[in-house]
Amino acid sequence: MRNNRKQNIRKERIIMIASSAFVMAALTMTGVYMKENSAQNQDNGYSIDFTEIEDQAGDNGQNTGGSGQNQNTQTPGNIPHNATTVQEFPEDDLDYLPMEEAGSSLIQIPGLTDGIRSEADVTSDEQLAMLEEQKAAESQSQEREDKPQESSRPESGAATAAPALEQPMLPEQTFVEQGPVLEEQPVMEGQPVWEAQPETRILGFSADQGLVRPVTGDVLIPYSMDRTVYFTTLDQYKYNPATVYRVEEGTQVMACAEARVASVFSNEEIGQAVTLDLGNGYQVVYGQLQSLNVSEGDYVSPGQIIATVAAPTIYYSLEGSNLYFLLEQDGAALDPQSMYF
Repeated sequence: MRNNRKQNIRKERIIMIASSAFVMAALTMTGVYMKENSAQNQDNGYSIDFTEIEDQAGDNGQNTGGSGQNQNTQTPGNIPHNATTVQEFPEDDLDYLPMEEAGSSLIQIPGLTDGIRSEADVTSDEQLAMLEEQKAAESQSQEREDKPQESSRPESGAATAAPALEQPMLPEQTFVEQGPVLEEQPVMEGQPVWEAQPETRILGFSADQGLVRPVTGDVLIPYSMDRTVYFTTLDQYKYNPATVYRVEEGTQVMACAEARVASVFSNEEIGQAVTLDLGNGYQVVYGQLQSLNVSEGDYVSPGQIIATVAAPTIYYSLEGSNLYFLLEQDGAALDPQSMYF
Protein backbone atom coordinates (compact mmCIF):
# COMPACT_ATOMS: atom_id res chain seq x y z
CA MET A 1 0.00 0.00 0.00
CA ARG A 2 2.73 2.39 0.90
CA ASN A 3 4.70 1.55 -2.27
CA ASN A 4 1.65 2.22 -4.45
CA ARG A 5 1.01 5.53 -2.72
CA LYS A 6 4.62 6.68 -3.23
CA GLN A 7 4.51 5.69 -6.91
CA ASN A 8 1.32 7.71 -7.42
CA ILE A 9 2.85 10.79 -5.77
CA ARG A 10 5.91 10.50 -8.00
CA LYS A 11 3.74 10.23 -11.11
CA GLU A 12 1.79 13.33 -10.09
CA ARG A 13 4.98 15.35 -9.56
CA ILE A 14 6.36 14.26 -12.94
CA ILE A 15 3.12 15.27 -14.66
CA MET A 16 3.10 18.69 -12.96
CA ILE A 17 6.75 19.36 -13.88
CA ALA A 18 6.14 18.35 -17.48
CA SER A 19 3.05 20.54 -17.73
CA SER A 20 4.91 23.54 -16.32
CA ALA A 21 7.75 23.08 -18.76
CA PHE A 22 5.30 22.86 -21.67
CA VAL A 23 3.51 26.04 -20.62
CA MET A 24 6.80 27.97 -20.23
CA ALA A 25 7.93 26.85 -23.68
CA ALA A 26 4.64 27.91 -25.23
CA LEU A 27 4.77 31.36 -23.61
CA THR A 28 8.34 31.87 -24.75
CA MET A 29 7.55 31.00 -28.36
CA THR A 30 4.49 33.29 -28.27
CA GLY A 31 6.55 36.24 -26.99
CA VAL A 32 9.19 35.73 -29.71
CA TYR A 33 6.50 35.59 -32.38
CA MET A 34 4.78 38.78 -31.15
CA LYS A 35 8.08 40.65 -31.02
CA GLU A 36 8.93 39.75 -34.62
CA ASN A 37 5.49 40.81 -35.84
CA SER A 38 5.72 44.11 -33.94
CA ALA A 39 9.06 44.92 -35.51
CA GLN A 40 7.71 44.17 -38.98
CA ASN A 41 4.60 46.30 -38.45
CA GLN A 42 6.61 49.28 -37.23
CA ASP A 43 8.88 49.16 -40.27
CA ASN A 44 6.15 50.37 -42.67
CA GLY A 45 8.14 53.05 -44.48
CA TYR A 46 7.24 55.82 -42.04
CA SER A 47 9.67 54.89 -39.25
CA ILE A 48 12.42 57.37 -38.44
CA ASP A 49 15.89 56.14 -37.63
CA PHE A 50 17.21 58.74 -35.20
CA THR A 51 20.73 57.26 -35.36
CA GLU A 52 20.98 58.13 -39.05
CA ILE A 53 19.79 61.68 -38.33
CA GLU A 54 22.45 62.12 -35.67
CA ASP A 55 25.12 60.83 -38.07
CA GLN A 56 23.96 63.24 -40.77
CA ALA A 57 23.96 66.12 -38.30
CA GLY A 58 27.51 65.26 -37.29
CA ASP A 59 28.68 65.20 -40.89
CA ASN A 60 27.02 68.56 -41.58
CA GLY A 61 28.71 70.02 -38.52
CA GLN A 62 32.12 68.90 -39.72
CA ASN A 63 31.51 70.32 -43.19
CA THR A 64 30.42 73.60 -41.70
CA GLY A 65 33.50 73.77 -39.48
CA GLY A 66 35.77 73.11 -42.42
CA SER A 67 34.33 75.87 -44.49
CA GLY A 68 33.99 78.35 -41.65
CA GLN A 69 36.61 80.64 -43.18
CA ASN A 70 34.52 81.14 -46.29
CA GLN A 71 31.24 81.88 -44.42
CA ASN A 72 30.30 85.09 -42.63
CA THR A 73 29.44 84.57 -39.02
CA GLN A 74 26.31 86.58 -38.30
CA THR A 75 25.18 87.45 -34.87
CA PRO A 76 22.34 89.76 -33.83
CA GLY A 77 23.56 93.32 -33.98
CA ASN A 78 26.67 92.42 -36.03
CA ILE A 79 25.71 92.21 -39.73
CA PRO A 80 28.27 92.91 -42.49
CA HIS A 81 27.71 96.17 -44.33
CA ASN A 82 27.46 94.71 -47.83
CA ALA A 83 25.98 91.40 -46.79
CA THR A 84 22.75 90.36 -48.40
CA THR A 85 20.70 88.28 -46.00
CA VAL A 86 18.21 85.90 -47.38
CA GLN A 87 15.85 84.47 -44.82
CA GLU A 88 14.81 81.01 -45.72
CA PHE A 89 11.49 79.79 -44.40
CA PRO A 90 10.84 76.14 -43.98
CA GLU A 91 8.60 74.81 -46.64
CA ASP A 92 5.22 73.81 -45.39
CA ASP A 93 4.13 70.26 -45.93
CA LEU A 94 0.79 71.56 -47.23
CA ASP A 95 0.70 72.38 -50.95
CA TYR A 96 -2.39 74.58 -50.50
CA LEU A 97 -3.84 77.17 -48.16
CA PRO A 98 -6.89 75.97 -46.21
CA MET A 99 -8.72 79.27 -46.87
CA GLU A 100 -8.10 81.55 -49.85
CA GLU A 101 -9.15 84.54 -47.73
CA ALA A 102 -10.80 85.16 -44.40
CA GLY A 103 -14.53 84.73 -44.61
CA SER A 104 -14.49 83.08 -48.03
CA SER A 105 -16.77 80.10 -48.43
CA LEU A 106 -14.86 78.85 -51.49
CA ILE A 107 -12.23 76.35 -50.40
CA GLN A 108 -9.85 74.79 -52.92
CA ILE A 109 -8.40 71.52 -51.76
CA PRO A 110 -5.94 69.86 -54.16
CA GLY A 111 -7.05 66.43 -55.13
CA LEU A 112 -10.56 66.93 -53.80
CA THR A 113 -12.12 70.08 -55.30
CA ASP A 114 -9.69 71.11 -58.04
CA GLY A 115 -11.13 68.58 -60.42
CA ILE A 116 -14.82 69.40 -59.76
CA ARG A 117 -15.99 71.66 -62.55
CA SER A 118 -19.40 70.21 -63.36
CA GLU A 119 -21.93 67.76 -62.00
CA ALA A 120 -20.38 65.04 -64.15
CA ASP A 121 -17.23 65.14 -61.98
CA VAL A 122 -19.21 64.65 -58.75
CA THR A 123 -18.70 61.27 -57.16
CA SER A 124 -19.99 61.90 -53.62
CA ASP A 125 -22.42 64.05 -51.65
CA GLU A 126 -19.58 66.13 -50.21
CA GLN A 127 -18.32 67.02 -53.69
CA LEU A 128 -21.88 67.93 -54.76
CA ALA A 129 -22.23 70.29 -51.79
CA MET A 130 -18.86 71.88 -52.57
CA LEU A 131 -19.90 72.35 -56.20
CA GLU A 132 -23.09 74.14 -55.17
CA GLU A 133 -21.18 76.43 -52.78
CA GLN A 134 -18.70 77.20 -55.55
CA LYS A 135 -21.49 78.15 -57.96
CA ALA A 136 -23.18 80.35 -55.34
CA ALA A 137 -19.91 82.17 -54.62
CA GLU A 138 -19.27 82.75 -58.31
CA SER A 139 -22.79 84.12 -58.87
CA GLN A 140 -22.42 86.53 -55.92
CA SER A 141 -19.09 87.83 -57.20
CA GLN A 142 -20.58 88.25 -60.68
CA GLU A 143 -23.49 90.28 -59.25
CA ARG A 144 -21.06 92.57 -57.44
CA GLU A 145 -19.15 93.21 -60.66
CA ASP A 146 -22.29 93.86 -62.73
CA LYS A 147 -23.85 96.26 -60.21
CA PRO A 148 -22.97 99.85 -61.22
CA GLN A 149 -21.07 101.85 -58.67
CA GLU A 150 -23.00 104.88 -57.49
CA SER A 151 -21.17 108.17 -57.28
CA SER A 152 -20.15 108.98 -53.73
CA ARG A 153 -20.49 112.72 -54.37
CA PRO A 154 -23.90 113.88 -55.65
CA GLU A 155 -24.09 116.85 -58.00
CA SER A 156 -24.64 120.25 -56.40
CA GLY A 157 -28.30 121.14 -56.09
CA ALA A 158 -29.43 117.57 -56.65
CA ALA A 159 -31.49 116.11 -53.90
CA THR A 160 -30.41 112.70 -52.76
CA ALA A 161 -33.35 110.47 -52.15
CA ALA A 162 -32.94 107.97 -49.38
CA PRO A 163 -33.69 104.42 -50.43
CA ALA A 164 -37.21 103.47 -49.58
CA LEU A 165 -37.40 100.64 -47.14
CA GLU A 166 -39.84 97.97 -48.11
CA GLN A 167 -42.39 97.55 -45.37
CA PRO A 168 -43.76 94.05 -44.90
CA MET A 169 -47.37 93.69 -45.92
CA LEU A 170 -49.51 93.20 -42.89
CA PRO A 171 -53.03 91.80 -42.93
CA GLU A 172 -55.81 94.31 -42.62
CA GLN A 173 -56.74 94.97 -39.05
CA THR A 174 -60.14 96.07 -37.86
CA PHE A 175 -59.91 98.81 -35.31
CA VAL A 176 -62.77 99.17 -32.86
CA GLU A 177 -63.24 102.56 -31.35
CA GLN A 178 -63.22 102.34 -27.64
CA GLY A 179 -63.79 104.92 -25.02
CA PRO A 180 -61.08 105.96 -22.61
CA VAL A 181 -60.16 103.22 -20.19
CA LEU A 182 -59.91 104.48 -16.66
CA GLU A 183 -57.42 102.51 -14.69
CA GLU A 184 -58.20 101.89 -11.08
CA GLN A 185 -55.59 103.56 -8.94
CA PRO A 186 -54.18 101.25 -6.29
CA VAL A 187 -54.60 102.33 -2.70
CA MET A 188 -51.22 102.66 -1.03
CA GLU A 189 -50.74 101.55 2.52
CA GLY A 190 -51.07 104.43 4.92
CA GLN A 191 -52.87 106.56 2.32
CA PRO A 192 -56.19 107.93 3.65
CA VAL A 193 -59.25 106.55 1.86
CA TRP A 194 -61.71 109.32 1.07
CA GLU A 195 -65.28 108.19 1.59
CA ALA A 196 -68.40 109.99 0.47
CA GLN A 197 -69.45 112.19 3.32
CA PRO A 198 -73.17 112.11 4.23
CA GLU A 199 -75.24 115.20 3.52
CA THR A 200 -75.46 117.64 6.37
CA ARG A 201 -78.00 120.43 6.80
CA ILE A 202 -78.41 122.99 9.56
CA LEU A 203 -81.93 122.57 10.94
CA GLY A 204 -83.50 125.30 13.05
CA PHE A 205 -87.28 125.03 13.18
CA SER A 206 -89.33 127.58 15.11
CA ALA A 207 -93.09 127.97 15.73
CA ASP A 208 -93.13 131.11 13.56
CA GLN A 209 -92.14 129.12 10.46
CA GLY A 210 -95.31 127.02 10.58
CA LEU A 211 -96.00 123.45 9.45
CA VAL A 212 -97.32 121.80 6.33
CA ARG A 213 -100.42 119.72 6.99
CA PRO A 214 -99.32 116.04 6.63
CA VAL A 215 -102.60 114.83 5.07
CA THR A 216 -105.92 116.27 3.98
CA GLY A 217 -108.60 114.86 6.27
CA ASP A 218 -110.74 115.43 9.32
CA VAL A 219 -109.47 115.02 12.87
CA LEU A 220 -110.63 111.66 14.21
CA ILE A 221 -109.18 112.01 17.76
CA PRO A 222 -107.92 115.50 18.68
CA TYR A 223 -104.85 116.47 20.67
CA SER A 224 -105.96 116.58 24.33
CA MET A 225 -103.59 116.85 27.27
CA ASP A 226 -105.81 118.96 29.54
CA ARG A 227 -108.74 116.55 29.55
CA THR A 228 -109.43 112.96 28.53
CA VAL A 229 -111.05 111.84 25.29
CA TYR A 230 -112.86 108.64 24.34
CA PHE A 231 -111.15 105.84 22.37
CA THR A 232 -113.78 103.63 20.75
CA THR A 233 -111.69 100.49 20.21
CA LEU A 234 -110.24 100.66 23.73
CA ASP A 235 -113.64 101.74 25.08
CA GLN A 236 -112.05 104.14 27.53
CA TYR A 237 -111.18 107.77 28.13
CA LYS A 238 -107.56 108.87 28.28
CA TYR A 239 -105.25 111.74 27.42
CA ASN A 240 -104.15 111.98 23.81
CA PRO A 241 -100.73 113.64 23.08
CA ALA A 242 -101.12 113.16 19.29
CA THR A 243 -103.61 114.11 16.61
CA VAL A 244 -105.32 111.25 14.79
CA TYR A 245 -106.60 112.07 11.25
CA ARG A 246 -109.33 110.04 9.50
CA VAL A 247 -107.97 109.19 6.00
CA GLU A 248 -108.32 106.35 3.53
CA GLU A 249 -105.74 103.58 3.31
CA GLY A 250 -103.09 104.40 0.69
CA THR A 251 -103.29 108.18 1.15
CA GLN A 252 -99.93 109.90 0.61
CA VAL A 253 -98.25 111.38 3.70
CA MET A 254 -96.12 114.55 3.40
CA ALA A 255 -93.23 115.90 5.46
CA CYS A 256 -94.45 118.85 7.55
CA ALA A 257 -91.11 120.75 7.47
CA GLU A 258 -87.49 120.48 6.52
CA ALA A 259 -86.12 117.70 8.69
CA ARG A 260 -83.83 114.69 9.02
CA VAL A 261 -85.13 111.12 9.40
CA ALA A 262 -84.02 110.33 12.94
CA SER A 263 -85.44 106.79 13.15
CA VAL A 264 -87.66 104.22 11.48
CA PHE A 265 -89.45 101.80 13.83
CA SER A 266 -92.74 99.96 14.47
CA ASN A 267 -94.84 98.91 17.46
CA GLU A 268 -98.21 97.29 18.17
CA GLU A 269 -100.10 100.54 18.81
CA ILE A 270 -99.17 102.76 15.84
CA GLY A 271 -97.65 100.14 13.52
CA GLN A 272 -94.80 101.23 11.20
CA ALA A 273 -93.59 104.71 12.14
CA VAL A 274 -91.05 107.41 11.29
CA THR A 275 -89.48 110.08 13.52
CA LEU A 276 -88.41 113.40 11.92
CA ASP A 277 -85.95 115.77 13.64
CA LEU A 278 -86.86 119.40 12.82
CA GLY A 279 -84.08 121.02 14.86
CA ASN A 280 -84.14 123.20 18.00
CA GLY A 281 -85.61 120.30 20.00
CA TYR A 282 -88.65 119.82 17.74
CA GLN A 283 -89.53 116.38 16.39
CA VAL A 284 -92.55 114.71 14.77
CA VAL A 285 -93.69 111.06 14.93
CA TYR A 286 -95.75 109.62 12.05
CA GLY A 287 -97.65 106.34 12.70
CA GLN A 288 -99.90 103.92 10.81
CA LEU A 289 -97.58 104.00 7.70
CA GLN A 290 -96.65 101.75 4.81
CA SER A 291 -94.54 102.00 1.60
CA LEU A 292 -91.84 104.19 3.13
CA ASN A 293 -89.83 106.38 0.72
CA VAL A 294 -87.17 107.40 3.24
CA SER A 295 -84.61 105.72 5.46
CA GLU A 296 -82.67 106.68 8.54
CA GLY A 297 -80.34 109.64 8.00
CA ASP A 298 -82.17 111.04 4.96
CA TYR A 299 -83.13 114.70 4.72
CA VAL A 300 -86.63 115.71 3.63
CA SER A 301 -88.13 118.97 2.47
CA PRO A 302 -91.57 120.42 3.30
CA GLY A 303 -94.32 118.70 1.29
CA GLN A 304 -92.11 115.72 0.27
CA ILE A 305 -93.95 112.36 0.15
CA ILE A 306 -92.47 110.07 2.77
CA ALA A 307 -95.02 107.18 2.89
CA THR A 308 -98.67 106.17 2.52
CA VAL A 309 -101.37 105.34 5.08
CA ALA A 310 -101.61 101.68 6.11
CA ALA A 311 -104.45 99.58 7.47
CA PRO A 312 -105.21 100.37 11.15
CA THR A 313 -103.69 98.37 13.97
CA ILE A 314 -105.87 96.48 16.45
CA TYR A 315 -105.75 99.53 18.75
CA TYR A 316 -107.68 101.51 16.10
CA SER A 317 -109.69 98.75 14.45
CA LEU A 318 -113.05 100.40 15.22
CA GLU A 319 -111.86 103.91 14.33
CA GLY A 320 -110.74 102.72 10.89
CA SER A 321 -107.68 103.75 8.81
CA ASN A 322 -105.97 106.87 10.12
CA LEU A 323 -102.69 108.79 10.40
CA TYR A 324 -101.07 109.14 13.82
CA PHE A 325 -99.30 112.54 14.07
CA LEU A 326 -97.36 113.58 17.22
CA LEU A 327 -95.49 116.92 17.58
CA GLU A 328 -93.03 117.39 20.50
CA GLN A 329 -90.57 119.98 21.72
CA ASP A 330 -87.88 118.73 24.09
CA GLY A 331 -90.11 115.72 24.86
CA ALA A 332 -93.29 117.73 25.59
CA ALA A 333 -96.31 117.17 23.35
CA LEU A 334 -97.72 120.17 21.42
CA ASP A 335 -100.93 120.82 19.48
CA PRO A 336 -99.99 121.15 15.80
CA GLN A 337 -103.31 122.69 14.78
CA SER A 338 -102.12 126.18 15.81
CA MET A 339 -98.95 125.89 13.65
CA TYR A 340 -100.44 125.03 10.25
CA PHE A 341 -100.31 127.74 7.68
